[in-house]
Amino acid sequence: MARLSVRDFPDDLHQLLLQSAARNERSLEGETRFGLARYLESLNGPKPEAATLCESWQRSTGQRLQKLFSRLRKDNVFAWSERSDLPHLALALGEPSPAMLMNCIDGREALPFDLARRIADRYSCSLEWLINGSSSMFPYPEIGGDYREFFEPAISGSGINIKLVRICTAEDDEGNPGAHDGTLLMFRCKADNPNIAAGYSGRFYLNGRMGAGGHSCLEGFVKFLNENQNLQFSEYNCTAPIDDSAMWDHHPNYYLDFKHCSQASWLNPLRAGKSPSSIEWTQQHAYLSPEVARP
Repeated sequence: MARLSVRDFPDDLHQLLLQSAARNERSLEGETRFGLARYLESLNGPKPEAATLCESWQRSTGQRLQKLFSRLRKDNVFAWSERSDLPHLALALGEPSPAMLMNCIDGREALPFDLARRIADRYSCSLEWLINGSSSMFPYPEIGGDYREFFEPAISGSGINIKLVRICTAEDDEGNPGAHDGTLLMFRCKADNPNIAAGYSGRFYLNGRMGAGGHSCLEGFVKFLNENQNLQFSEYNCTAPIDDSAMWDHHPNYYLDFKHCSQASWLNPLRAGKSPSSIEWTQQHAYLSPEVARP
């Protein structure tokens, strides 16, 4: 019989071999022979079949579901009285049992499109992200210059409230604010509907550091607001920590949570024609009517 001598054998592996030999009631040599034989057999054995497209999709969709529910919990989306375990989530989504949702998260079953739509509608997440991983977890479209499409449901007087949230970032050591300081987030909310439609304006900032193009776009936005006095607005300042790479991977509730968000009063001065550079954005303001405004 051939002999095998191994020099500089790692002490930790030697200890593991001793422990394995003791568990299996073999000598150290016997355990070594057995382990090597099993390893070499595995090299020549049949290779596991590659996952099918369906299996790969089911697993990735399950991982996204797990990530979504974890994010919802971290963003305090669930009320104090609302349970967020899987059986109660399935109940809230109208499922007859939690089995389907659990199997989808485990990657054992395909997520039905109907259930995906109910999840997206109830928890304000992106359906595209949920079913194929594209875009961000939560949709924050750039509203652009045509605000009517986003605000139309509120203009029609259906009990919808518009919440305008100004992002306030901390200054760095040199006194410069963060990249998102002054970003305006817009949320369309209705008391009896958990879904919150979100958007933002990337054409202007609520600060005095814009160029001519930004000022012009802001003037257009203010003009739209003043032409639609029946809209129900409330404005806020938000100091939530923001990671640039994950800004749109937060539920709207993250930016509206009382821990980060406080009532503000910058909207009336803005609508009255005050210059952005003259508004103390983080302070309270007395109402100034457009008739007595000074640009």
